[in-house]
Amino acid sequence: MMSQQRPQKRYGLFIWAIFLLLLGGVAMFLGLHNFAIRGVGAVCLIVSVYLVRISNFHTRPTLLDAAHRETGAIAADANTTTERPGRPILMVGVALLLLLGGSSLYLYRDALHGYHEVLPVFLFAGVALACALVWSYILTSRIR
Repeated sequence: MMSQQRPQKRYGLFIWAIFLLLLGGVAMFLGLHNFAIRGVGAVCLIVSVYLVRISNFHTRPTLLDAAHRETGAIAADANTTTERPGRPILMVGVALLLLLGGSSLYLYRDALHGYHEVLPVFLFAGVALACALVWSYILTSRIR
């Protein structure tokens, strides 16, 4: 009885996710000049992604899962273990945050003088991109 209700729940969550994806896309398209409508559309898109993730619609049960369910054994797979980011990547992340602060100060000083140089803009953009990549890696590996 439990196995019959689970797929229906997964399909229901996935259908809600598709509905919110379409609703968010329409809101983003129709609200091009309205911040509130675009904000609601963005929230719909984010909730849609979350619903797809928790629905586990993309995963299929395998024979190995069925065998473990029957015997009640839980296998410690090498694929399911995740390692946390080490100290070096955290140090790189902190250094990038300090660089981001310095480059934003450099960009601010250039703005006070009329934006006559292009180097502060490119420096800030490059450091912000590197910071976004490194910190997104750190946060996603911490959440798993």
